[in-house]
Amino acid sequence: MEGEVQQGPSVGRRAGAALGAAVLLGAAACGADPSAVYRDSAVKALEGSLSEARTAELAGRLWLTGRSTHPLAVVVVRDSDAGVGADTAWFEEQQPPRPLDDVVRGRTTDALDAAASAVQSVRIALDRSDTRATRAALDELRSASSDLEALAEELS
Repeated sequence: MEGEVQQGPSVGRRAGAALGAAVLLGAAACGADPSAVYRDSAVKALEGSLSEARTAELAGRLWLTGRSTHPLAVVVVRDSDAGVGADTAWFEEQQPPRPLDDVVRGRTTDALDAAASAVQSVRIALDRSDTRATRAALDELRSASSDLEALAEELS
């Protein structure tokens, strides 16, 4: 409708993150192991970023093979870039409950940062319509996505 404001993905993502945080806080208040709750937070951030990264990868590959328009690929990758950034920022705000959880924090933030960087590389290459750079960035993104997936499985 004319004049209607569309809710962007970042609003829904923030609401989902707030709900997730409330659930995790509730679990912690009920006597759940704080380290387990923190690991679950890491897994949620990794899985969310993995979904965004795989979406960006698919959009880029579809454009490279001529099965998608350039403007569509650009929009999808930009949205994925914002999503990975939101997941990364949300997790970085979480406080590791114990010193032993610093390892989980370090490994998770490293994996999230690598995925964010890879998605940004795809976004930049797509914005420039540079097929060669897009291919290279997608290879980097595939590797970062595999790392996200492996770490999420390990922490689950």
